Amino acid sequence: MKTIHHLVDIDASMDTVWTALTREDQMAGWWSTRVDAPDAQVGTLVRWTFAGDFNPVMEIVESSEPTSLTWRCAEGHEPWQDSTFRFTIAPLEDGRTRVRFWQDYAVELADDYYATYNFNWGYYLESLRLLCSTGTGKPFPAN
Repeated sequence: MKTIHHLVDIDASMDTVWTALTREDQMAGWWSTRVDAPDAQVGTLVRWTFAGDFNPVMEIVESSEPTSLTWRCAEGHEPWQDSTFRFTIAPLEDGRTRVRFWQDYAVELADDYYATYNFNWGYYLESLRLLCSTGTGKPFPAN
């Protein structure tokens, strides 16, 4: 299966990045403005609202604060069903934080799907970088 991989260096602490990935009010600041994330514990379902049939529900399957987080798409977007989404967080010598992201697909898709998802993840990881470094990201404006 194919994997999408991104790396982004963020001018913020590991704790700031961890909070942006795990706390509901911060999660709403970089991916979608509508998210239901009762807590960041393993087994929790995080419900994201975007538009149309793209409303992924991510189960937190691994959480090691503040260095790694893994989601599995449990429902809400058929092409992503059972795919995993991994974030690793590491300090850089200059006080910044490096985030590596992988989306490991559970099923093979057409190349155009990978291209679209890869582009979108690049955009939203930039949104994460902006949120953590400036306080304002560019999340999808869900109604």
